[in-house]
Amino acid sequence: MNPTNFNLLVLFSFFGIYFGLDQAFFTSVQSWVIGFVHNRALAHMVTYILSLLPLLLGALLLKPKDQDTLVSKFGVNGSPALGIGIAALATLPMFIGYAFRFSLIREPDFNSLVINTFSAGLFEELIFRAYFFGLVYRYTRLGFIPAILATSLVFALLHLYQSQDPMELVLIFMTTFLGSVLFAWLYAEWKFNVWVPVALHILMNLAWMLFNVDENAAGNWYANIFRFLTIALMIVLTVIRAKNSHNGLRVNRKTLWRKV
Repeated sequence: MNPTNFNLLVLFSFFGIYFGLDQAFFTSVQSWVIGFVHNRALAHMVTYILSLLPLLLGALLLKPKDQDTLVSKFGVNGSPALGIGIAALATLPMFIGYAFRFSLIREPDFNSLVINTFSAGLFEELIFRAYFFGLVYRYTRLGFIPAILATSLVFALLHLYQSQDPMELVLIFMTTFLGSVLFAWLYAEWKFNVWVPVALHILMNLAWMLFNVDENAAGNWYANIFRFLTIALMIVLTVIRAKNSHNGLRVNRKTLWRKV
């Protein structure tokens, strides 16, 4: 079996194991952990860390085994300061726009805030961008489009619990699917520094939750205007950085479908 097929088999198999265990045991393990730490947000993060074990094992089995360390495979060896700085600049339209258009939530639930901002942003990016997309893109000959399709479909489908209305479900799917594509592109363009999409994900979620914006990921017109401004600014900053580096964009015609 050639390395590309072997790595694809490993990556999808261990993601399947992770997903199955997550669906079957996440809630019960989290409840068990709460009994020890007595904090829902901390228990949520501890349970997520435990659920990552199959993905860590899958990453260790990839060929060639000595190509990268486990830390670099997940992109956590990049600069957190760079990720936070660029994301803070890009999300200014959301924070400023929402401050003028919407009111702050009156009684924020600390646990929900941590779970839906820090925990969601960190672990979703580690799982879907660093592992599922990143390792498929980096350890196989598949180009950006085939590498991102499966990841974004799964990522979007997992957000459909947010509504029962058919029209809202379509909007939620489109929003999260395109968001997944954006985060994956940013991850690739910022030299697989996972802190860039992590910080952007956390800060965008934080802006959404601090203000009375909307009840789900689809959002209303005003909410999406400022969200699109943030996305546009992040894209512009990324393109400028690529031009200044003299290497150009990593995702281009030569890497869209299949890498040579």
